[in-house]
Amino acid sequence: MTADTPQRRLRILWLSHLIPYPPKGGAIMRAYHLLRQTARHHDVDLFTFNQHRLLANYYPTEEAGLAAAKEALSPLVGRLHIEPIPMSTRRHGQLRMALRSLFSKTPYTINWLQSPSAFRRLEQWIKDGKYDLVHFDTESLAPYRSLTSGLPTLMDHHNAEAHMLLRRASQERNLLKKLYYWQEGTRLERYERRHLQRYNHHIVCSEEDRLRLLEIDSELAVTVIPNGIDIASTRPERNASPEPRLLFIGGLDWYPNHDAVRWMLLEIWPLLKEKKPELSIDIIGKNPPAELLEYGSQDPSIRFHGFVDDIEPYYRDAAMYLCPIRDGGGTKLKILDALAHRLPLVAHSIACEGIEVRSGTHLLAASNARDIAKAVCRLLDDPAYAQSLGDAGRDLVANKYDFSQIGKELADLYLGLVLEEPGLSQLY
Repeated sequence: MTADTPQRRLRILWLSHLIPYPPKGGAIMRAYHLLRQTARHHDVDLFTFNQHRLLANYYPTEEAGLAAAKEALSPLVGRLHIEPIPMSTRRHGQLRMALRSLFSKTPYTINWLQSPSAFRRLEQWIKDGKYDLVHFDTESLAPYRSLTSGLPTLMDHHNAEAHMLLRRASQERNLLKKLYYWQEGTRLERYERRHLQRYNHHIVCSEEDRLRLLEIDSELAVTVIPNGIDIASTRPERNASPEPRLLFIGGLDWYPNHDAVRWMLLEIWPLLKEKKPELSIDIIGKNPPAELLEYGSQDPSIRFHGFVDDIEPYYRDAAMYLCPIRDGGGTKLKILDALAHRLPLVAHSIACEGIEVRSGTHLLAASNARDIAKAVCRLLDDPAYAQSLGDAGRDLVANKYDFSQIGKELADLYLGLVLEEPGLSQLY
């Protein structure tokens, strides 16, 4: 295909493990923006499962959430279907599925989205749709691969799932949880070795995750399609605050965020308050557990806000973003968000994985509580240097991590797979 050849619009069936709306959290934000950008270049039908607890985080009722999602997503796609998850409609369904998966051939990660109703409807869609390609938005959708024989398939890995589970097992202190995560990660890795080669292509968020997949199967075709930011929607204005305020944003029912805040309050915060007693922090995120709220009740400089619909004022008022995440996988959209808002940033090295930042140029990175506290104090004492990091971070995101650019790369990747043009399907 030459530069003068009009791009062919493909018909793509997009399978999603979650409703890609509203774009207010990691996996949902990635899915929404990649879907939205893909729809600019190709024709998309969306078949998505309803993780109803996600909607409950943002809307007063599930019905209100479903209505809002349908209103926002319908203009982007040709057909839209939202499928309930059988496990979620049964009493103790998740626990029962987890226990049953211990004695099945496949791990929980592969079992939890299976639905006879979904199989029947998808089989009909594929029969009627004349699709050019099927996009699987997570490996938990793998049971539906059997319906797509003869069609090019692509799988999106929001995280290197097996690696993430095994990392979590290595850090877990509870013995029963450690054993569960270890067996789940080990069984999932074995499953990946047998089945990932069935897909024509894989996309990941970072070079680190690309290498992790290739360790499992060196013959896989894997492309990095990074996480990004809708740079046009960010407002990087800053307010001069009379008190130095730090900021952390992230759902606190997601274990890497929970662990990060707990570690910060137990080990980093006392070191900071010793040097900077006037310091305060705003912690924004849905479902803060009672354990964390107790810290806030004892120290008025620690402010938990729960879910906040409009976080822009908090970005404007913060002196710095603190991201002590030391677990999890993929790349952290909260890092890109903070950089896009021109905020000086201090982060754990793991939180920076997969993002082309340099400590000392775009942010300061450290790997233990004392060094993180020192980095925060350094930036508070040198506001000119802090702002130079913020400016460099904003420039990096604008030039490399804008979703409009990333979406075009994905659209070209789809086209290359269908047309079997290696120059299009190997972008990285």
